[in-house]
Amino acid sequence: MTLEIQAASTPRGWYTDPAGTGMLRWWNGSFWTTDVKSAYRMNPATAYALHRLPKPRG
Repeated sequence: MTLEIQAASTPRGWYTDPAGTGMLRWWNGSFWTTDVKSAYRMNPATAYALHRLPKPRG
């Protein structure tokens, strides 16, 4: 199986960046795009708790 056949069978979506950046990179179903985002995903309960913290003054 060639790399092209494997790539064609991979659905589009966010995947670990093959460049090794530690980020996620968008695979559009044909090639890697320039779109990247953090691979870190916060638990929704933690995000809510952080949102409720008092804002720093100043």
